[in-house]
Amino acid sequence: MNESHQARVQAGIRDAFRRIAPEIDLDAIDPTANLRDEADLDSVDALNLIVLLDEKLGVEIPESDYGQIATLRDMARYLEARLSDEPES
Repeated sequence: MNESHQARVQAGIRDAFRRIAPEIDLDAIDPTANLRDEADLDSVDALNLIVLLDEKLGVEIPESDYGQIATLRDMARYLEARLSDEPES
């Protein structure tokens, strides 16, 4: 795993959560629990989170992939994989 991708993803997730749900302590969230339930995100917040991640990381998340990012761990793995698939500039 590319450490720079991992660091970018972690920073992107933290930034997106700060903007969508600043009251959420990501360190207190079980990384294997359903993120919408654990962070009490409604559908609008969840969609805004995805949009912010796209903007921050440049990773488009198609609606068909939303089920692959149900947990914090899944989200990080998905985003890291998508960044790894991108050609180096």
